[in-house]
Amino acid sequence: MPSDPEFIRFLPALESPYSVYSGSMPAREILLGALNCPTGYWPALAVGWLEQGAPVDSEIAARLEAIGRGRQYEQRTRHRSVALHKGWVKAQGQ
Repeated sequence: MPSDPEFIRFLPALESPYSVYSGSMPAREILLGALNCPTGYWPALAVGWLEQGAPVDSEIAARLEAIGRGRQYEQRTRHRSVALHKGWVKAQGQ
């Protein structure tokens, strides 16, 4: 989880499209915080931002892989996470 707990104030930004985000906290920090939330709402919205073009790095990819295996998330969120993770792996040439 991001070291700055301030990301919590920025989670509602996930309810708007990624393309309109212009907040002061880096999107990556918001995404990591959301992807680490134990409830399904914020991770599902973070996956949406990633589908909209937010960059995926190795740490985000690892969280996507974990969400894909996590039974506490909705099936749709798990499937979307797996697809994003597979796309990232393919883009890395792995």
